[in-house]
Formats: sequence, C-alpha cells, structure tokens
Amino acid sequence: MKKISRYILVFVTILAAAVALPNLYWLAFEKPISTPFVMYSSLEKDFFIIRFSEDNVRTDTRGNIYTRDEFESKLPLYYARQLVLNGTLPDSINGVEMDLHQINYYRSFFRFRPREMFMPEPGLYPLFESESGRANLELPNDVFRISDRMEFIDAETNRIDERKSQMFTTVLNNRNFAYPATKIAGLPTTRKSCDEGYFVVDSKDCMYHIKMIEGEPYVVKIEVPEGLTFRHIVCVDFTDKKYYNYLISSENEIYILTQDDYEFIKLPVEGYDPEVDELRIFGGMFNYTIIMRREGYMKTVALDSDYNKVDEYSETWPVRGKTREGVVASTIFPFQLRLQDNNNSYINFYPEKPAGFYWIIVNIVLMLLQLFVIRRSNLKPGKNIIDLAIIALTGVYGFLAVNFFQNKFFD
Repeated sequence: MKKISRYILVFVTILAAAVALPNLYWLAFEKPISTPFVMYSSLEKDFFIIRFSEDNVRTDTRGNIYTRDEFESKLPLYYARQLVLNGTLPDSINGVEMDLHQINYYRSFFRFRPREMFMPEPGLYPLFESESGRANLELPNDVFRISDRMEFIDAETNRIDERKSQMFTTVLNNRNFAYPATKIAGLPTTRKSCDEGYFVVDSKDCMYHIKMIEGEPYVVKIEVPEGLTFRHIVCVDFTDKKYYNYLISSENEIYILTQDDYEFIKLPVEGYDPEVDELRIFGGMFNYTIIMRREGYMKTVALDSDYNKVDEYSETWPVRGKTREGVVASTIFPFQLRLQDNNNSYINFYPEKPAGFYWIIVNIVLMLLQLFVIRRSNLKPGKNIIDLAIIALTGVYGFLAVNFFQNKFFD
C-alpha cells in the first residue's frame, strides 16, 4: 500500500512539474514575437505594414520605409480623424469626395477568435421589441428558448408566458420549423443601433429570421443554398446596414448574409481555420481587409466593395518551438503541459510535444545518473526498475519526482 501511495505521489509530482517547470523556463527566457500589422491602402493599391519593435518600422510590400505621418497618409480611410486634425485628408479618393461622416458611415471592424468556437451557448435569450418607438432599446422582462416549442419565461417569476409562447410557436409551425433549434445567433444587448432579432437554425439545418414587431411575431424562412450548413453565426451591427452577420460554414468558408434580401455571399478567402486562426475584418468605403493570424503565420486579403478579391499578402516567422529557446526547451523537457490553450478558455491539460529528439539523450543521461545514485545508496537496482522506467519516459520530471519521494522511505 505504501508503494502504491508513493507512485501516486510521483505521478502527481510529474504532472505538476510538467506544468510548472516549462512555465518558469519560458517566463525567464521567452522573447515575445511581434506580429506585423497589415492594412490595404485604397489610395496606393498596396499593403502597408507596421513591424512592432522599439522603432515600430512602417513599410510597404516593396520595402519602402515611411515615417509615422507618411504612413498614416497612405491609409487615409483608416487614419481619417488624425489626417483631418493634421489638415492632410485628401479631397477625394478614387473620384469620391472625402467626408469624415461618410468615412465613418462605411467603416466597420469585426474580430473573431478561435475560443469563441468553443464558448457554451446561454440557452436563454432576450427578444427585444424591434419597433418600440423609443430612442433607446429596452431590455425585456422575459427570455425565450426553443426546444420542443418557442417558450417565453418571465425572468422575475420564472413562469412561462403561455400566450406569447403559443403565438410565436404557431407562426414557427406555419413556417415548418423543425424543433429543437440547433443554433440561435443574435445581439442580446441594448448597446446596438437597432434590433434585428435572431437567426435560428432548426434541426433540419433550415434558417429562420425571428424578431418581434409591435408585439407580434416576425418570422422569415431563409432560403439556404442546398448543401450549405454553418458551424457558427456571428451577428453584427454596422452603420451601413449592408449585412446581418458573418457565417462560418462546415467547410470553413466565410459568408455574409445581406440585409433585407437574405442573400448568402461567400468571401473569396482560402485557408481559414476558425479553430486556430484569429480573424479580423476591416471595412471601408472602397475595400474590406481580411486578416487571418495564427502562430507563425498571417495572411491578409483585400476585397473591393462588391466582395471581389483584389490582392493578398502573407508572411511566416518561426514559431516558439523553432526558436533557439524552443530548441533548448525541447531538449530539456520530453513534453510540456499547459493548463490553458490559446484557442479556447477551458482549463485542461494541453500537452505539447517536443520539436526534436534530443530529449531522449537527456532522459538516458538522467536514467544513468539515477542508476549511479541507486548504487551509491546501496540499493538494489532490481527493486528500482520502475523508477528507472519512469525517468526514461518522463525525463527531468520523473527524475525530480522519484528523488523527492525516495524509494528507501518506503522500504
């Protein structure tokens, strides 16, 4: 029983060391890798790049270096307010007169991180009145869910509003809604310009637009192209009101759903993986700049205002494991454990394999060193074979564990 208890302690120590030691190592030796910031210039028809460092080098794809003011003048739609302050905003771009109000009207920003793919759904949603006649949106007193019907629950009393539930359920039934809902996407906040309700996917992958107008249900069944299904839907509230949301298909393609006419438009972007890529989309009067970024890689795609591809630019750089510090870490540690992953917010054990095989040599050296310790302590190697095997597999973690909880204490 004592031996079993010892090996449990050894195992727990190995897990703790596999988390703590690499963390301490990277805290001491990691050099942060700065990701370049890339934007497309509607004025110059080229990509302009900021390489963040002590000097914050600003350049273009041809290698020309710019001062801060020169760089900002190349991206007038992005730095419009600063250029107005400087008095250097162009009178017109592409034959269109520049006006700060119009620039802001067409400006938009969207960000989607991999962790959002794994966030739990709330299950209960507030349905706002879309045409209340009030200047500001007001949070309703109830929330809804869609399981075997659309059900409204009073948030204060927890009682079901049968009249309202029946009213919305009847309309959904008339639109052939297949219960339960598999996705419900909207903006459940009062911090938006107006309410456009929710976009709901039923169990047959049909999509519906549901909102409430003057207390009455508004339900539209959206015609989705055959075979097109979606992993994730993110609603947006942009000033120009060109589209309702961004959608990520089962094939990792990016779509938008246009406002009012419900047309699905596929953005010409390749290589996007929502589980590892951070996605940023900057919208402007003439172009959309789509940035995909992951460890060691970034890609920027420029689209025109009709969502046609204009140009693209990409860069790669060494990932952490390929740097000099990463090679040393892969030599010292046979594996590393992290409690958090960059791509989701859940606490768990996330193993990271070493980049090479030098750790095998270190493990063998530590195993031989342990054999030397055993002989110096007048212990029998045969009774310590499990300790040697543990060190052979777990390296420095096992070496520390078996020596901290020594075998002789349990003889």
